[in-house]
Parts: sequence; C-alpha cells; structure tokens
Amino acid sequence: SAIRNLMRLAYFSPLPPSKSGIADYSAELLPALARGADLSVFVEKPDELRVNKNSQPYQVFDATHFDELHGQQPFDLCLYHQGNNPHHEYIYERALATPGLLVLHEHCLHHLIAWKTLGRKDEAGYWNEMFYAYGRRGARVAVARENDAASEYQQFLLPMNRRVVSRSLGIVVHNEYAAAQLEFAPGQALPVKIIPHHLSPRVYELDQLDKLECRRAFGLPEDAWIIASFGFVTQSKRIPTLLKAFKRLQAVVPNAMCLIVGEDHWKWSAAPLIAEMGLQRHVRLTGYTVERDFFRYLKAVDVVVNLRYPTAGETSGTLIRALGAGKPVIVSDHGQFGDLPDDVCLKVTAGPEEERELAARLRALACRPNLREGLGERASAWIRENNEVQRSAARYLQFAEQLIEGRKRGKARQPQPVEYKLDFKEAATIKFEHAEALDYLRNFFTDDPNASDYIRVHARRLLRTVELVPKGSASQRALELSSYLHLPLLLRHYGGYGELAVTNWWKGETREQQQTVRHAETGETLSLPMHNVNVERDRLPFPDNHFDVALCCELIEHLQEDPVHMLAELHRVVKWGGLVIVTTPNIASAFSVREALAGRTPNIYSLYNRQSVGDRHAREYTPGDVQAALEAAGFKAVRLFTENVWHETEEDFLRWLDATTEVQRELRGDNIYAVGRKQSAQIERFPENLYD
Repeated sequence: SAIRNLMRLAYFSPLPPSKSGIADYSAELLPALARGADLSVFVEKPDELRVNKNSQPYQVFDATHFDELHGQQPFDLCLYHQGNNPHHEYIYERALATPGLLVLHEHCLHHLIAWKTLGRKDEAGYWNEMFYAYGRRGARVAVARENDAASEYQQFLLPMNRRVVSRSLGIVVHNEYAAAQLEFAPGQALPVKIIPHHLSPRVYELDQLDKLECRRAFGLPEDAWIIASFGFVTQSKRIPTLLKAFKRLQAVVPNAMCLIVGEDHWKWSAAPLIAEMGLQRHVRLTGYTVERDFFRYLKAVDVVVNLRYPTAGETSGTLIRALGAGKPVIVSDHGQFGDLPDDVCLKVTAGPEEERELAARLRALACRPNLREGLGERASAWIRENNEVQRSAARYLQFAEQLIEGRKRGKARQPQPVEYKLDFKEAATIKFEHAEALDYLRNFFTDDPNASDYIRVHARRLLRTVELVPKGSASQRALELSSYLHLPLLLRHYGGYGELAVTNWWKGETREQQQTVRHAETGETLSLPMHNVNVERDRLPFPDNHFDVALCCELIEHLQEDPVHMLAELHRVVKWGGLVIVTTPNIASAFSVREALAGRTPNIYSLYNRQSVGDRHAREYTPGDVQAALEAAGFKAVRLFTENVWHETEEDFLRWLDATTEVQRELRGDNIYAVGRKQSAQIERFPENLYD
C-alpha cells in the first residue's frame, strides 16, 4: 500500500547492455530514485528488457506497451532521458506525443534529427525540422546541406532542441551552458532545473584497487606515465590534438604512454593518425571496454584528458568519474566545463594555441607531483560532496513532485506544451462548377460596373484561387484581405466556413463598417463587417491563432513599404498548420521577359492612377520572391505555381526560354499562386532580398 502513495513515474531511457553513457547513467540513478517513486522503465532493445526485467527495484517494460499501461492506470509524469544518437529516437518521439519532464543530457539534438531524416533519405523531413526550428535561415541551411555545401560544425551551432523543448512540462540539464542553449518557443516559459551529473557509486570501489595490479592486468608498463582519453572516439574529443601534444611531451617524458580507451570511430578513426605519426609503440587503442575494465583502466592511468570542441553541451560521465577518482584532469576551457572550479582541473583554450597549451599542461603534471596530487585531492573532495547520486535522485524527485503538484492544482502559470506537428494531411479543396459560380457572382454586382468589370478580367484567377482553399466546416474560420467581396461570396457559398472575416486595406483610417451585397435574382443578401486597416502598419483586429485559412490575393504588389509586416500579422492570426494563399502578378513571366527584350516595361500593371494612387503596382514579384516572403513570415510554401491570366505567349518563345534558362515553364505564367502553411514561429522580419 505504501508504494501506491508514491509518484507513478514512467521513465524512458536505454539501459545496459546498450553502449550508451545514458544507459549507464540510468542504471546508477534508478535504484536511488526507486526509494522515492513507483518507477516503470521503458526500453526499446530486446536485450535491455531481457537483462533488466526481473532484477531491479523497479519494473522494466518494452516501450511499445506504454500506451496500454498508461491507459490502465495513468502515470503521474513521464521522464525522458534524451540523448543525441539513434538509441534515443523512441524517446524523442514519445516526448513529442506525451509531454513530460525532459532530461537533456546534451542540448544539441541535431545529429539525432539528421540521422532520423537525412539518414533515411527524407530531405523534406529535414527541411521541415530546420524550418520549424530556425525559419528561413534554417531552410537555407537545409538546402545547402542537400547540395553538399554544409559542414558538421553547423550541427553544433544549430542544436534543434526547440521542438521537443516546446512540448515539455519541465527541463532538466546538467550544466549552466546547456541551460543557456535551450530553444524555447516564442513567449514560452518553462521551469528549468540544473541537476549536476552524478558520480557513479562504483568510483568508491577504486579506493580499494591497486594501481599496479590494474596495469599488470592490461599489460601496461608499471613505470610508464600514462595519459588517457576515455569514451567513443568522436571528432569533438580532439584526439588529433591530444596525439600531437603527446608527441611533444615525449621529448621531455620518454616513458610517457597514451591510451585511447573506447571504441574507434569509422569516420574519424584515430588508428591511421597514430600510424602516420609513428606512435604505435607509445599509443594504444583499446576498443570498446566493458564497465569493469573501464574502471580498472581509470585506476591504472595517471592523467585524464577530456576535451570537447565543438560541444553538444553534455557533461561527460567519464569526466565526473575521473574527477571523483582523484585523477588530475585536463578539460577544454569552453561550454559546460565552465561549471568546474579552476582549482579542481586544468583547462586549455580551444583554438590555435590548443595543442601548445595541452602539451604545456601535460608537461607540468608530469614534472610536478605536488600539482598532480593537489588537483586530484581537490577534485575528488569536490565531486564526492556535490555530485553524490542520492543527492541527484532527491533533486529529480523534488522537481517531478513540483511539476505533478502544479498540474493537479491547475496553476494559471503552469506551462502548456505548444504545438509541434510537422506532418500534415492535405485537406480536400473546394469543388464547384465554374459557369455556375461566375453566374452566381455576377448577380451580386449588376449595379456596380467596376466590380463587374473586375470579374470579367479576373474570372480565371478568382475561380482558380477558390479551388486552392480547403473545404471548411462550421467550426472553421477564413479571412480574406480584399476590397471587393468576390472571394468572400464564393467562399461562403461553396466553402462551408462558419466564420468569414474581411479587411479592406486602402480605405483610409482604421475602422469597421458593414458592407452588404444582394443577389439580383434570388434576393440572397450577404452582409459582412469590413475592417479597414493599413496592412503595412496596423495590427490586424483579430485574436492570435484564430483563422484556419487566410487569402491575400492581388494585394502584396500594391504595398509600398512593408509587405512582411502584413505576412507576419497573418502568421499571428492563422492557426498552427493553417494556410495563407497569396496571388500576385509574375514579373518573371514569359510575357514580362518578352516585353523587356522588346524594350518595353515588363510590369503587368504599373500605370499611375491620379484618382486612386494605391491601385498601381508598387512592386511586382517573382515566384522566388513570394516563396522568400512566405518563408520569412514562418510559412512553408507547400504549393507554388503560375498560370496565364491576362496574356498568352507563343510556343516558339516558350521553347526558346526553356532552352536558354533553368526556370521551369510552370513558373512562367503571368500570375503567381502560392499556398503557405504555418510551420515555424521564427520570423525573419526584413529578408535581404526584399529589403534594403
């Protein structure tokens, strides 16, 4: 009965025997957590389940059974131990589906997301993730990577934790640097707790081991001065720098030896460099080691080098173990290492002087026994006091309890996860008979020659635009930025939207006025409040996330100052995943190119109008311009094409264009149609190709 009073926590993490530092971390933390919570641990690999199922003070389940167990008796909270490699994909997906307490062992998740998208040939999925996280800037990087023009370093600069962070109830990180790299959704405030990486309880066993016996077990020279780097060999561990500094050290310390304790990397293998530098007799690659051998190697060595640059923000469990074991340690003077006091380790600067500084630090440790002993003693005392596993478990339990109690009390400030979905099903669009629709529309404007003439000139565009709009329902809302009521009439008649709002941008001061039209034959009347706003300056008079679709047709080309203000406001009032439809003349149409080559103006309409200054086109756009503007405002261009509305072009000229340019013929029509979906919260307010 006592266990029923404890928090019921669903704990997602790999476990040994998986080759994951987080698996080892959880295996050490879980027994301490189990003293204060009813734990169910969810793993993915069959061997993780087999090895751990019946031997722990907590239950271990296959992760696929979570929904069933959660449905039978809901868990109070899910804890997600998130890493940056394929071992943690199932955790990432579950954290998105069921918000909980996210433990980011490294703030950078870019490598995981690249693996789960690009690693499966899903370039569109990678683009979506980059666009979601960083807007148009991320989209450009995604395209560059697709064209082999990106670098590994970019993955560290763009950590891509925004999506899973935004879906969480609270965040745990292990250091201040990682906390500073969290990418919250705009306006989102989540509780964040720094829980330092705990010290493995097994480190205390090293106090009883004999250093020379450990050396003999591995065939290491008893009189060697041994430097070691621990863990899977990666580019960021700076192994080439270590080897070069080690070679410098040999001139001063001939009995020096270097161990690289861990699995070599297929891509950044250290073995060829060791051979190239002639260090085979003095450097040993151990390959992957089981935990027992890891600790014996740790006891056997004299100095540990733990460099990281660039960094994913991880606090190395190996580093904490080395410090707790009283080993002199050299780290990078960067990122997460800033949490370590300067008197418990030596630091080197990542940069041009890194090799020289590392060699100097190694030489000082080799030649100054008092320095080695003092560092080791202070490191051991500090880590054992601050990073004890029971203290770490207590911090987790306290934070989990805080989140659970906050949800139970329904506190007004309790954070709500934000939307994250990136995969959308295309909704069925409006269907109708064209001749019937035009006849219906004309009958509302029999007494208005200007409106009737507009229908005659723009009939094809009006009908094509409506066919791009998803079929609506009584619970959905549509917005149209227009002057005439042509599109609202068609949307109301065929669209099925429960709410229809209209703005009129060029009628002077901001105000609302009722506009009414009547069908000449049936007497049907449509009366809508017309909101007069300056779309380049004013805030649209609608709530955030209000509309399912917004139409901005033949308007953007009239704007003289700030079109992205209008698009950013549409982004604000459109729901996540909602659509904005933009139509505008195409300055790069076949007609415009032909006119320019003939020495005439390529503009579709740029005549000055003394009666209505706003009628002329202030700027005409290319399809690429429209896409850039949409992406700058957080909309993915899910459809982008052109059609001829006013001018047809001879086939001979089109074939000549096909042969002399790379632009697809589908983008040479004289009017642009673009459908953008709201898929990013990141606004590039003044994109460089549109603003000076």
